Amino acid sequence: MELEEKRESSERLRLNKKIMWGITIISILLAMFYIDKQKVYKEEKPPMPTVLLGEQELHPILSTYTWNAGKIEKEIKDLTKLIEYQHAEFRENLNIEFPKDQQPIFIARGNYYNGGIQVEPYQTLYSNFTLLRNESRKEIYSIKAYWKDGKRAEYIIPVNIKEVSPEKNYLARNKGYHSLLIVGDTDKNVIDELYSEPLHFLFETSNSLGLKDVNDIYPELQVKEEPSYILFDHKKEVFRAASLEELLKYMKENTYSKKSTIEGKVTKLDRNLGVIQVDDKIFTAADMEEVKVGQKISLEVIQLNKDIPYYRAIENINVIKAPDTVFSAAKWLAKDAEKVSILAIGPSAFTEQFKSPNKEDFKLVENIEIQETLTLKNGEAITDAAVYVFNDKELVFQRDEFDQLLNYLFEFEMLMPARKERNGL
Repeated sequence: MELEEKRESSERLRLNKKIMWGITIISILLAMFYIDKQKVYKEEKPPMPTVLLGEQELHPILSTYTWNAGKIEKEIKDLTKLIEYQHAEFRENLNIEFPKDQQPIFIARGNYYNGGIQVEPYQTLYSNFTLLRNESRKEIYSIKAYWKDGKRAEYIIPVNIKEVSPEKNYLARNKGYHSLLIVGDTDKNVIDELYSEPLHFLFETSNSLGLKDVNDIYPELQVKEEPSYILFDHKKEVFRAASLEELLKYMKENTYSKKSTIEGKVTKLDRNLGVIQVDDKIFTAADMEEVKVGQKISLEVIQLNKDIPYYRAIENINVIKAPDTVFSAAKWLAKDAEKVSILAIGPSAFTEQFKSPNKEDFKLVENIEIQETLTLKNGEAITDAAVYVFNDKELVFQRDEFDQLLNYLFEFEMLMPARKERNGL
C-alpha cells in the first residue's frame, strides 16, 4: 500500500512538472508574440499620400512624424542634402489623396521653409484648391497631416518644375490671369493706372514694344497703329484698343462677376485672417465687425474670378437672427490669447470624449466645461450634442461633432503663425 502511494505521488509530481513546463513554454510564446506585436506596432508608420501634379505622380518623402512609438525626428537639413528633386512640367492642379481608411482629420499645406512647413492660409482653408505658378523653379511643397490620438506626420515633396510656355509668349501663363501688350512709346505706368480702377482683372505681365518691333516679332498680330493696347488671357487675345480709355471701358463692361446670396448660420470666425464660415462654406471679408458665431445671416457674395475660389468679395451682410446672449458671458472665455476654452453640452455618450482627451490633440485648450444641458436666455434648453469654442474675446466656433472640433483645433494650431504675422507680432 505504501509503495503504491509513493508511485502515485511520483506520477503526480511528473505530471505537475509537465504542466509547469507547458505553462512556461506557453507563457514564453505569448510573451514573444506580444513583444513582436508591440515591435510591429511601434514600427508602424503614417500612410503615404498619393500626390498628383496634373496627371504626373510625385513621390512625397515622410519627414517628422508622431505615430505609435512617439515622436520621430529627422534632421531636415540632412534630409534635404540627400533628396533628389523630381522633374515635372507645370500643371494647374496639385492633388493630395490619402488612403480612404486612413484619411487625416486635417491637412495643412504650404512650402518647406527655414526648417519647417510655412502654411499658406487660404490654400489650407480652401482644402481642395492649390494655386501654383507657371514658372521654372525648384520648390519643396510641404504638408502636415493630423489624425486623432496625437498622430501627426509631415511630408515634403521636392519638385523641379519646368515652365510650360504658352503658344506665344505674349499670352498669360496662368489660368485666371491676363497679360497686356502695349504697342507704342508711353511714359505711363499702365498697370498701376488700371489697378486704380475698381476692376478685378488679374495681371501677371505687361510688355511695351514699338510698332516695327511688334510686327517683326509677332507678325500674326497684324498691329497697324500705335499706341495699341492688346489684352490676352492664357489662351488668346481677348481685346484690342487704340487708347487706354477704350481698354478701361472694355474691362469695366467685361469684368467677371457672379453674384449669389448665401444664407445660413455662422459656425466659425477668425477676425485676424478675415475668415467667416457659414455652415460649411468659407468666405473672406474685410468688414466683420458685426459678425458673430451663432448668428443666422444672409451674405451677398460676388465671385470675381471663375478660376480662383477665394477671389471673391462680400458686398453685404444681413443679420437675420442674433445668437443667444448666454454665449457672451465672460466666464466662457479663455484667459490666454493663444489658447481656447471649450463648452461641451449633451448626453454622456457625447461628452465622455471630453473628460480625458488626448493631451496632444487638446494642447491649445485652456479649459473644458461639460454640461448635460444649457438653458439659454430666451428660456430654451440645449440638450443635443453641441460644442462651443471661445478665444479670449468671444465665441469663435460651434459645431456638433467631436471630429469637427478636432479639425478646428488642428487648424487653429497650424494657422497661429499666420495670425501673428497679420497682427505684426
